[in-house]
Amino acid sequence: MNYLLFNAFADGGKGEESAKEALKILQEKIGETTLKALVGLDVKSFLKELKKDDKAIILGGDGTLNHFINELGEEQLPCSFYLYPSGTGNDFLNDVKDKEDPETHLVELNGFITNLPYVEVKGKTYRFINGIGFGIDGECCVEAERKKKEGETEIDYAKITIGLLLGRFKAPLSTVKVDGEELQFKKTYIAAAMNGRFYGGGMNVAPEQERGSGLLSLAVIHGRGKIGTLMLFPKLFKGTHVKSKKAVYIKKGKEIEVTFSLPTALQIDGEVVEGVTSYRAYIK
Repeated sequence: MNYLLFNAFADGGKGEESAKEALKILQEKIGETTLKALVGLDVKSFLKELKKDDKAIILGGDGTLNHFINELGEEQLPCSFYLYPSGTGNDFLNDVKDKEDPETHLVELNGFITNLPYVEVKGKTYRFINGIGFGIDGECCVEAERKKKEGETEIDYAKITIGLLLGRFKAPLSTVKVDGEELQFKKTYIAAAMNGRFYGGGMNVAPEQERGSGLLSLAVIHGRGKIGTLMLFPKLFKGTHVKSKKAVYIKKGKEIEVTFSLPTALQIDGEVVEGVTSYRAYIK
């Protein structure tokens, strides 16, 4: 049996409509498939129903994957799970594009959603698949969510970032630790912990990061004034920002701790936590 798991709240609340369209396409390619709503699903009970030859397909992007992996926890997958890409946020797909089946557009997930890293923030622990953004990227997500609630459908993240950078964002002092080695940075704009290379809709934050390596990458953008930082941001999409050694610090390790001198928003695979002063990310 094939199952298509969908998030009804995805695609601006049109998740079920998108799922029905995807179902028609998939049934032509892989045979009979059953729809299941992911939100509200008892994932552990669902796993017990699955047989070895079944296929479970998750329809969506980074937000839906993040929801699923946190519901999954440490449970083992009894059959093959796949991603069928949908929506606007697909940084996971950016990172594993070469694994996508050109015929079905499915990406097998089994090797990517086990042994995932964790982040501890404000007394809670989450798993993440792409990365943790702390700084102006987190504040950008807050502003984007506000605009969505006001009814805006076309969200220009670059415009939001520029507005924050030249406006109200105050770059804090940061203290970072990678496997116990401590450093401080003034005027910190981003302090990200990365499991993959991409976040933020295609920003190649950690171009040397390897999924499955057992290590995370800390990426810190710091030190420059607002105009100098603004000039650096476009390079993030190509990964060439790492050449700016005076403004970019990259370090790999199993445990990353970051503390900011001012409360700032943080995003976990695009999911926002506001008013954060510190986080700890680690991989077992």
